[in-house]
Amino acid sequence: PKTDIVFLKVHKSASSTVMNILFRFGETHNLTFAFPIGGGNQLFYPHHFLASFVKGFSPRSPQRFNILCHHMRFLQSEVQKVVSRSAVYFSILRNPVQLMESSFMYYKGTSAFSRAHSLEEFLSHPYRFYNPADPNSHYAKNLMTFDFGFNPDGEVSAKRVQLMLKAIEASFDLLLISEYFDESMVLLKEMLCWDLDSIVSFPLNIRDSSTKFPLSGTIVEKIKEWNRLDWEIYIHFNRTFWERIDRDIGRERMQREVKALRERRAELARTCLQGMGSVAPKDIKDSSLQPLQHGNAKILGYNLKQGLDKATERMCRRLVTPELQYSSALYKKQFAQKRL
Repeated sequence: PKTDIVFLKVHKSASSTVMNILFRFGETHNLTFAFPIGGGNQLFYPHHFLASFVKGFSPRSPQRFNILCHHMRFLQSEVQKVVSRSAVYFSILRNPVQLMESSFMYYKGTSAFSRAHSLEEFLSHPYRFYNPADPNSHYAKNLMTFDFGFNPDGEVSAKRVQLMLKAIEASFDLLLISEYFDESMVLLKEMLCWDLDSIVSFPLNIRDSSTKFPLSGTIVEKIKEWNRLDWEIYIHFNRTFWERIDRDIGRERMQREVKALRERRAELARTCLQGMGSVAPKDIKDSSLQPLQHGNAKILGYNLKQGLDKATERMCRRLVTPELQYSSALYKKQFAQKRL
C-alpha cells in the first residue's frame, strides 16, 4: 500500500469525505500528516502553499510527512519540500454548475455573494457584486482553477487552457470526479493498492436538500460561461477519467467493484448507524459528531447505534467524525509525544 500522498482538497467537491478516508488510513497505519502551524484545517489558504506553513517543517532538516491533505492553494515546488519524491498526487473535481450553486449557499457571507439575493441576481450582473481585488473573491469565480494555483480571472484562450491542463496533468497522478464518487474510489484503491475497507465511507459535510434549489437552463449556461476555466478543466478530466477506467479496469470489472463497495457501505450503515442514514443538525445527539454549520447551508451528520462493542464503536465513530474534530484529534495525537 502507498503511504505517501498529496491530496489537493478542492472546495465543495466531496473532498471532506475523501479526507475522512485519508485520516482513517493515516491513523490506522500511524502515518504523519502535514498539519498547518497552530492546528486548524487550512494551510494558510488562500495564499499559495509554502512549506513553512507546515508545523514541524524546517528548511535546515526538512522532515518528510506522509500525507498532505488540508486545504491549500497548490504550489508544487513548495509541496515537494514536505513530502517524499515518490508521493502520489491526486485531487477531485466537481461539475462547476453544482459547485457554484453550492458555493453560493456555503460562502454566502463573502463579499461577492453577500449582497446578491439569489444566484440568478448575481449572475445577471456579476461585476456589480464581484471584485477580483476582494480578499475572498475566489469563492465566486473559477474556484477549482484558483485551488490548483492558477489565476481565476485569467483570459480564456485555447492556448492558456492547454497550458493549464498540461500543468495539472504533469503534477497529478489521478483526478477524481465527485459525480462518480464510487468509481473514483475504485480508481483510488487501485492506484494506492489499498483494500476495500480503506476506501469505504459515508458522505460527510453534505447539505440538507432543503437548501438546494434546481437551476434553469439559462442559469446553467451562465454559470458555465462565468466559470469557463473551471468548465474546461472539468470537461477535460471527466473525459480522461473514463479513458482511464476503460484502459486500466474495464467497465464490467468497474461495475463489480462499485457493487462490492456499495454493499460494504450498506453493511457498515446497518452496523454503525441509527436509522441507516444522515440526519439534520438538530437531530444529532452526540455533540462531538456535530459538523460545522456554515453560511446558509444545513450540514447533515450521523447518530451512532448504542451498545456497540468497543472495537466496532471506534471503527464506526471514525467513519462519521466530522473533518474539524477528526483533524484536531489527529493533531493532538501527532504532537502529544513532543510536548512531554
